[in-house]
Amino acid sequence: MVFVLIAIIAFSIGADQLTKYFIYGNDMPFIRGLIRFESVENRGMVWGMLNGVKGAMAVITVFTAVVVILMLFLLFKYRRSMTKLMAISFAFVIGGAIGNLIDRIALGFVRDFICTEFISFPVFNVADAFVTCGAILLGVLLIFTKKGHAFYNSLFDGKEKKTAPAKEEENGAE
Repeated sequence: MVFVLIAIIAFSIGADQLTKYFIYGNDMPFIRGLIRFESVENRGMVWGMLNGVKGAMAVITVFTAVVVILMLFLLFKYRRSMTKLMAISFAFVIGGAIGNLIDRIALGFVRDFICTEFISFPVFNVADAFVTCGAILLGVLLIFTKKGHAFYNSLFDGKEKKTAPAKEEENGAE
């Protein structure tokens, strides 16, 4: 499973960087009425928040690096107590975060280029899509599944919780 997780992280980073390399700077319609490519330098954080705030880029870069390291630690330390889908969602978030981190460190901004025409939405990139989809999936799993609850609880008490009471306790046996 470790190889699969590393492959997912590498795929996420590669897909992000390749799309930025080939598409960024080539503004054009993609699917008329739905999506167009429009190059935007995002010097802030998600959806351009804190864009232009002095010192924000350094803080965001350090914060992102710390979160990536923490998520990598959690993923590889606790992967055996996660479901495969939880581990995959972690890998998507990590890969997307690293994709944008590469831009921040190398360029001083994140290259965004996917612009929706059917709704008013901030311009984003493939890394943002991986982070968003991975985070939503992870949130759904943690909130709405027994295994998600057990995993979340295991992070704070050091052991996995049982998802169902033992049969003896239900029948009143000792």
